[in-house]
This record gives sequence, C-alpha cells and structure tokens, in this order.
Amino acid sequence: MVFHIVVNPAGASGKAWKLYQSLEPLFHVTEYKLHKSTRTKGIGDICRELTSRGEETALVIIGGDGTMNEAVNGIADFARTRVAFVPCGTGNDLERDMDIPKNKDDIILRMLDGEVKRTTDIGELTFHGSDGDIVRKFNISSDIGFGAATCAYANRSKLKPLLNRIGLGKLIYLIEAVKVCFTAKPAAVEIICDGEKTSYSHCLCAIAMNHCYEGGGFKFCPNADFTDGKLDLCVGDGLSHPEFLRMLPNAYKGTHLRLRGISELRGERFEMRSAEPLWVHTDGEVLGRSDHVSMRILPEKLRLMI
Repeated sequence: MVFHIVVNPAGASGKAWKLYQSLEPLFHVTEYKLHKSTRTKGIGDICRELTSRGEETALVIIGGDGTMNEAVNGIADFARTRVAFVPCGTGNDLERDMDIPKNKDDIILRMLDGEVKRTTDIGELTFHGSDGDIVRKFNISSDIGFGAATCAYANRSKLKPLLNRIGLGKLIYLIEAVKVCFTAKPAAVEIICDGEKTSYSHCLCAIAMNHCYEGGGFKFCPNADFTDGKLDLCVGDGLSHPEFLRMLPNAYKGTHLRLRGISELRGERFEMRSAEPLWVHTDGEVLGRSDHVSMRILPEKLRLMI
C-alpha cells in the first residue's frame, strides 16, 4: 500500500511542514508519496484527485482541524479511502475527542499496517443563500450565531497571525468570544429536528456537534458521540449578555446544560430558519450569513487508520 502524505507547508505558521520533516524517516519502511498544497491546489483538491481513481487509497493528513475539514470535503470515495490524521493546529479538538496519541511517532507507527482501526460519522451542512446553496461536510461542528460570529471576527483579526506564531492562537478566539457575548443580537429561530419543530424567540446560538469539543476545548454538546449516527445541538435562548458570558466557563467544563436558557437536541437531521441572517460556519470555516440552513449526518463513514 502507498501512503499519500498530504500537508500544507504553510500550515500552523510552518509547524505542519516541520512536523512532516521530523516524521518522514518513519515512512522509510514503506512506500509513500508526498503531496504539498499550494495556493492554486489546496488540500481538498489533492484529496479529491487521489480518491477519484476507483481504488483503495491511504491518506496521511498532517495539519489542524481546518486541514482535516478540507480533506473530508475533498474525499470523493469514502468507501475506498483510509485516513490517518496527525494533528498540528491551534484548537486540536479532533485530537482531544478521539484520544489520538500526543506522541506523533506513535501515530505513525500505529497506522503503518494500513488497517482501519475505527470509523467516525461525517456531518453535512447545506447553506441556503441568495446566490444558491452551498454544501459543506464537517467533522466537528457547524454553528449559527455565537460560535460562527466568533470565528468570523477571529479570522479577520490582525492579532491572529501574531498569536499563532507564539503558540497562543487559541487566545484570539477567547478574546473575540467575549466581544460577541456583549454585542450579539438574539433572533427568532425555528428548528426542526427529525420532523419535530421547536421555536425560540431570543436565540443567541445553535451549535450542532458531531464531536463533543470545539473552539479549542469547549464542550457545548458534552454528550456528542462521533459514532452514534446523530448530531447533538446546543441552543442558547432567552439569555442576557451577562448570562451568556457566565455560561462560557461552564461550557468549557461541559456543565452548562443545567443553566437556564440552555437546551440540547439530538437527531439525524436539523433544519433551521431565523428571522434574520446569522453567521454560519463548519469546523471554523465561515460561510457567511444565512437565515436558512440544514444539517444532517451522512450515510458514509470516515475510515481511520489510527
């Protein structure tokens, strides 16, 4: 089996490339090919090309959760694709939830037999926009409202590149989260979960999660299970801005569901309509604002060699 190593040389401020260089000697015992992304050919493009040939393919993705999001959106044939993920990012929520070994050498040694060790669910968002629908897969989560707004402002922040270089990249999300807590405007939202409708009059967030961690360790849906074939949805409704701010430390511990105004839903499909367009993201990738989104668990599974 040929292992196709896919890496963004500029990923994690260059740390992804340095990590590959440190791990490369471990691949000398097998056959492998290196694929480096460029501005014109991204991670998703490489994965799509490699997995469109109608044969079993082994991908080794080196990067952060965002890199894995690009990879899962590029994979053309999940049934014939095996994946190993070597985390090297800011949030590392996949690593945290899946108990991936901290020692990167151990990850490589574990995957070298090429066997599928486990599978995970894959989420899909349909962003209904004025210019047509956008469909994106996600590994971790998809949010409307608070979480997506935090990502949107963090991605624009001039502080983000600096904090990433000094290893404090997660701090920018905390800074922006606090800002959003005081500036976010609640909206009327209608949510249909597996055919059952619930209305919220002052919704600040609706966070659909496949994994239980997002945003660098927040457990907005502490009961989310990436193997149960369902998404968990955390909804914050009727909260004042100070209440919402006080909720965040509890969300980091996963104890916020006991607080007033916080509720949880679980299902295979969600449809959300809001009175006004809200920020939307998938795995931290902000798609823009929409007043209508749909989310579901796909029938396909991600087959992991770790």
